[in-house]
Amino acid sequence: MKNGMLYVFLCAVLLGGLAYLCSDKWFLGAGVGVAALACGTILYRPMLIAASRKSRLRHECYLFLHRYLITLSVTTSLEKAYETASEGFGEEFKTLNGSMETMSPRAKTEYLAGYFQSDTYKMFLSLLRLYLDRGGDVLKISGELMAEASNEEETEQSYEKEAKRKLVSYCFLWLVSLGILTFLRFGLSSFFQSLSNSWIYLGSVSVFFAFLLFSLYLFLRHYTGQRAFSWRKRHV
Repeated sequence: MKNGMLYVFLCAVLLGGLAYLCSDKWFLGAGVGVAALACGTILYRPMLIAASRKSRLRHECYLFLHRYLITLSVTTSLEKAYETASEGFGEEFKTLNGSMETMSPRAKTEYLAGYFQSDTYKMFLSLLRLYLDRGGDVLKISGELMAEASNEEETEQSYEKEAKRKLVSYCFLWLVSLGILTFLRFGLSSFFQSLSNSWIYLGSVSVFFAFLLFSLYLFLRHYTGQRAFSWRKRHV
């Protein structure tokens, strides 16, 4: 998402240009471009960033649990288990991990519950407390948890792949619709001048692009599980 704003700007320019091409009215093209830029900046991009972070945290949580439990079963050392489990993650995790240098391995593990924000991780902490209090084989104790975490990881990955395929189909359908609308400009050039001066036609073009932007929000809401401005509440 590093180049997200560039993509948003280019898409806004493209939609604004198409609106101008289909209407021959600069104010309509500018209005669609500004609306697309605003939606992309305020809605679409934050939703995608929040969904990407949620997916990354889920994957990191799965890897952390898997590495931690296996290392703990071999070494019985909380420190080695934590060190092994926390390797290879992104900058957000590294920054948080660096801020916990003075904490004990167990305290660090407990503190990460606020980072992962996962019910699976909370269950892992409960099982870890049980193991530390009563002992036993940590892999046997956590067997069902790891099976559930693996199933969740596979399910979410399959869902994300399917959602991306649907996004491609969704974009293709809208491109076809935009192509048909653009055809009016060149395929029916003899009637276009009268159409471009019709407020009914201009209103229809405006409604078309408004519906495009709104439908994209609905699609991303379903795909990401995020609602308008819902990502801000978690960071307040």
